[in-house]
Amino acid sequence: MEKDALIQFTIPTASAVRIKSPYSESNSYIWHVYANVQDIPDNIPTEVNPRKTNMHTKVATMMENGLEKNDHAFYKKNRGILLSAEKISNDMGTLKISMGHDNDDDRSKYGILDGGHTYRAILNKRSELDPDNLQFVHLEIMTDIGDIDEMASARNSSIQVNDKAIAELAGKFDFVKNAIKKEAFKKRIAYKQNEADKDIDAVDLVRLMFAMNLKRYAEGSFKQPIQAYSGKAQVLKDYLSEYDRAEKKEKSDNPYEKLAVLLPEITKLYDRIEIDMPSVYRKANNNGQFGRIKGVDTKGGKTKYSEEKLDYQISTGLIFPILGGFRALIEDDGDSFKWAVDPLEVWTKVAPKMVSNTISMSRQLGNNPQSAGKSIPLWAQNYDTVATEKIKLLYVKR
Repeated sequence: MEKDALIQFTIPTASAVRIKSPYSESNSYIWHVYANVQDIPDNIPTEVNPRKTNMHTKVATMMENGLEKNDHAFYKKNRGILLSAEKISNDMGTLKISMGHDNDDDRSKYGILDGGHTYRAILNKRSELDPDNLQFVHLEIMTDIGDIDEMASARNSSIQVNDKAIAELAGKFDFVKNAIKKEAFKKRIAYKQNEADKDIDAVDLVRLMFAMNLKRYAEGSFKQPIQAYSGKAQVLKDYLSEYDRAEKKEKSDNPYEKLAVLLPEITKLYDRIEIDMPSVYRKANNNGQFGRIKGVDTKGGKTKYSEEKLDYQISTGLIFPILGGFRALIEDDGDSFKWAVDPLEVWTKVAPKMVSNTISMSRQLGNNPQSAGKSIPLWAQNYDTVATEKIKLLYVKR
């Protein structure tokens, strides 16, 4: 395909329905479609999906076997494929779908968000199906998605619901609750399934602690806590594993229990980064247009924890590599973790460099905040920036 060429294709549908967003100010639509697997295009972009497809797993094998089984049930037994599209039109039961152009910008926004394994199973096996084995797949196609990497991450972090429910029932979030008991956002934390009135997942707090886990990612480590951004399931698994391991000891050494007491400051730092990034960027870039940065939405909103007004919504792929750098300020005195220096004080010193580092890396990686969020060099660079400033401040305060 010629570089920057238009990526579009048609899909005949057995059944299709278009649903408009329930919010009157939104122009987004969702199409729910049943399509014959033989009609699925083989050139749908997959770069926007944060997961790599591994067709050597038991689940992938079961998908392929289910496709070959002539029971007319593949569409019911499989979650289907979720796509982000630029434009969709319906011509007498055939959808014409535009995925933008063949460039890094559009490939970071349009394509398969979830269901990459289903897509690969279809491409691998459909030519081997018996002629009378008609199989269909469910397609969910969205337009006008705001924070694309947040959507991709949410749809691809298939945490077993029971894990979180069991953790709550077993009291494994008790020290987290105690740590934030004086914070205004405490009533907005969802510790159980179907708490629709609460807008902060308890696992989001675990992600913050994972990003600051001094025990797992000590100074000098070549590894970085990128799963805080990219993998809710892995983060929760680590949290539960550390809890169970520490519970067997006479004296708990659970790093999450030590980190929980720092959550009030960590959440304030997260919000402060969100608030300050636009002005810091403009000041460092001669009033550069922050709203044109990939991963920045000009619709505005509120900060995640303090609910302060925001002019922009910023991809977490740009926030977490900055937040994770402040792990350099945490010290372990044996019984607890503590700040060597006030993180908000350090932020005022390092903000220009960290914001520039992060935006620059995102651009180098194809203007892709998802890739920035998973960039080990970026996380390490930001960590070193904070560590250097810590040394300077501690020297001055001697």
